[in-house]
Amino acid sequence: MKIKALGSLFTVPAVNLILLLVIVTVVLPGRAEAPNKYSAEFRAFFADFSAAVRANDKNKIADLIAFPVKDWSVERKGNVETISIPTKAEFLRKYDSFFTAFMRAHVPKTKPQQISDDHYSLIWRDSNAEFSFQFEYVAGSGFRVTAYGIGPW
Repeated sequence: MKIKALGSLFTVPAVNLILLLVIVTVVLPGRAEAPNKYSAEFRAFFADFSAAVRANDKNKIADLIAFPVKDWSVERKGNVETISIPTKAEFLRKYDSFFTAFMRAHVPKTKPQQISDDHYSLIWRDSNAEFSFQFEYVAGSGFRVTAYGIGPW
């Protein structure tokens, strides 16, 4: 089938191709999501956090946490309890129970997930539990760890 347009003869496939090009170049770019205003800042924060975890630098890790922390899960003798950590000093005093080798082993091999512009999660699972760090943008400080959770999966 041929269509006469603008004084020329076009085939239906040619018209379809022209319409597709118009959609791709004009309509779709307007529908793209706006870039995340904090994405570059989060990447820099997460690189610092990952480096501190790999080095087991408890002071640097503590600097990257927003205190007081309301929800921090700890596992003791097979039981999980969610506690608060009021201060950096408290975190450092109990570092080995608050930030375990198990946690440090999973950070480098887990990819963060964006929840919103100012909230990311790092989630991994084992056979019966889900573990997660929450990272949120804190005005005046940038991204910080705001929670660590352990829950059923």
